[in-house]
Amino acid sequence: MKLKKYSLQLKKNIVVFLHLIFLALAISGISIMYLNTEPGSGLSWLQNRSYEDSPQFMTQFQKDLDSIFKYISYRDVFEEEGALDLSSQMFSVTRGDGPEIIYTLEEVLRYARSQGFYLNNNFDVVSDPLVYNNASSARDYRINWRAYMTDQQITEPGDAYTSLLELSREVLTCLGYYYKVHYRMIDNPSNLYFRIQYYGGPDEVYLYTNSPGSSLEQLKSIGPFCYLDDESAIVETTLPELPANMAFSMERNNFYDAEHYYVLAAVDRSYSANDIYAENARLYQHLHQQVLEGILAMILGILGCVITLFYLVLVSGYEDNDHTVCVLSGIDEIYTECFIVLAGVFTLFAIFLGEKFGHRILHLLVAIDSWDYAERMMSMVIIYGCMVIALFSLLRRYRCRQLWTNSLVYHIWQTIDQYFIYRSFSYRLICLFLAFVLMQMCGTGLILFSIFHWSSPYAKVAMLTLLPALLTIDYQTFYRMFLSSRQEDKIAEAIEKIAGGDTSYQMELEGLSGKELEIARMINRIGTGLEHALQEKVKSERLKADLITNVSHDLKTPLTSIINYVDLIKRQHIQNETVAEYLNILEQKSQRLKTLTEDLLEASKASSGTLKLDMTKLDLVEMIWQTNGEFEEKYTERSLELVPRLPNHSVIIQADGRHLWRVLENLYNNAYKYAMEHSRVFAEISCEDGYAYFTIKNVSEHPLNVSSEDLTERFVRGDVSRTTEGSGLGLSIAQSLTKLQGGTFDILVDGDLYKARIGFAIVNED
Repeated sequence: MKLKKYSLQLKKNIVVFLHLIFLALAISGISIMYLNTEPGSGLSWLQNRSYEDSPQFMTQFQKDLDSIFKYISYRDVFEEEGALDLSSQMFSVTRGDGPEIIYTLEEVLRYARSQGFYLNNNFDVVSDPLVYNNASSARDYRINWRAYMTDQQITEPGDAYTSLLELSREVLTCLGYYYKVHYRMIDNPSNLYFRIQYYGGPDEVYLYTNSPGSSLEQLKSIGPFCYLDDESAIVETTLPELPANMAFSMERNNFYDAEHYYVLAAVDRSYSANDIYAENARLYQHLHQQVLEGILAMILGILGCVITLFYLVLVSGYEDNDHTVCVLSGIDEIYTECFIVLAGVFTLFAIFLGEKFGHRILHLLVAIDSWDYAERMMSMVIIYGCMVIALFSLLRRYRCRQLWTNSLVYHIWQTIDQYFIYRSFSYRLICLFLAFVLMQMCGTGLILFSIFHWSSPYAKVAMLTLLPALLTIDYQTFYRMFLSSRQEDKIAEAIEKIAGGDTSYQMELEGLSGKELEIARMINRIGTGLEHALQEKVKSERLKADLITNVSHDLKTPLTSIINYVDLIKRQHIQNETVAEYLNILEQKSQRLKTLTEDLLEASKASSGTLKLDMTKLDLVEMIWQTNGEFEEKYTERSLELVPRLPNHSVIIQADGRHLWRVLENLYNNAYKYAMEHSRVFAEISCEDGYAYFTIKNVSEHPLNVSSEDLTERFVRGDVSRTTEGSGLGLSIAQSLTKLQGGTFDILVDGDLYKARIGFAIVNED
């Protein structure tokens, strides 16, 4: 057992370690994709295409095309005969009522440097913070004109006034656009070739290009290009998508009102020049390979995480490989709600520690451009780890059936339920009704308050929350009452079954709770007690019957010997009268003992129901006439007159003839023994409600100081002085035999009047 336990624990540890490895692999793959691709590119990196077909190429091409159009706008402003002219006039301003002041490019550059502004290596305008903070920026100059801006570009009234500092920044910005194209595409080799021409006549041809010796067809053949002229509204291109604003930019830069123009921009696919296009093409191929590796790492890591998590879900909470013993860890003993709250607090605390200490470590290991991503990824990993730990704890609780039973709500509910177990049903009903009314009043009041303040967004949220909550309370109240009524029905059904004689019935306790559960347990204990008492009674009766049967059989053998030997002695013709008298007494007593033994055995069989019956159709009237004939002579010995009152027709009943004769014999013998001498014994038959009743009645010779019920008990006789012969079993035997045959047996005692009646159902003679 311990070996299996350690084996499963080792497997769990190995799978957890593998899960961490796969998680790191997935994070690495996601990081490679996120840091090396632009947002929105998605899985396009998986496509096997060249740099010229990529969105990155189009972004750079569009950016350079916009720069070329800006270069056209500023070239004639800054150049003179193909070279930069520092004496070019940039703008004219007037300060107050003073004279017009014209600034050249050289003066503007000198002033800008004095104010801390200059162009960096990328030809972007930057400033020196130490100088710029003290620079003057008052808008106190009125602009007369600007060489780098047309009148159409001045749209705001405020554009007429500005500061000398802002004007200098504008000139530097325009000069930066000029230098970007001139330096990258004209002064140095470039893979991007452009040719833009405005044609207003033979003497009005304005050409802008970095490849003067190449024709249009030659430029179109070197690689991806786009071409537009004034004769067509369609752009001719081999690019993956059309550049934006080509026609608009051409018209905007038509300062000479030329009638015809065209623009052509093409990229050399061979990348012979070492410029940004060649560098991006090499980087694209490298990133394509990296992104492919990142996607594979991400897929492999996610699959590994899912598989390891699935295995851990299957074995979590089990102690051995058989998955039969479920165990909880230390944190699983905390109340469920408290654990969830603590898990949330711990997660927030872990995120706080990550921000305070983990981010600083990341800043030492990760480039500044990736800090934001690394910080967010660290927070996600912390949240993931805390959630996995919490969910596995909840899973173990569920497997061990502790998720609900170990919750704080469950313990509070059990305490309340335990309190109401020992309270009456009326008290419970009152408390439930008051709680229901209180919740309904509070909920209705809050709903009305929300309706009166419907304009507030909080009121709408409260309404959407309160209505479902109120409906839930109504449903739970109805369900609780319905469940209680069902439990009461089950209890009533159990009581009905036990009262009907099914003492072995046991209620199912599943689905019961509270006071109903305690009542059901008590009913089961009552049923168990009744069944036990009944079994004990049956056992006692069986032991009594067995004892009587065994004693009767044990007495029968020696008694038979005694009777036989007495008979043999009497045959010897003993002359001694005293001995002869003793023999007569011995014979009488042995015969009485034999009769008593036979009666006792028959009474035992009759009461236990072990007698075999041979039920046939009998004529009760005929049987009574026969019985009267048998006992008429015997009754004469005691001067008893037998008076029959029998119908003239046959009365057919269903009974066992032999046992019915024994019943009648016992009744007639009982009358013979206890009837007053010189009195009458009445034997009559009556038919009532489909039953035939035989009644024998007489006046007792001795006072009857016992009840009719006691007379049918064993060994009870009417003559308490016991002056007559009898065993006290005759009436008991008669009653048992009658009931075995499906009849009724009643005795009525009224003073000294004794009346016995037996009844059987009348059947058709057919």
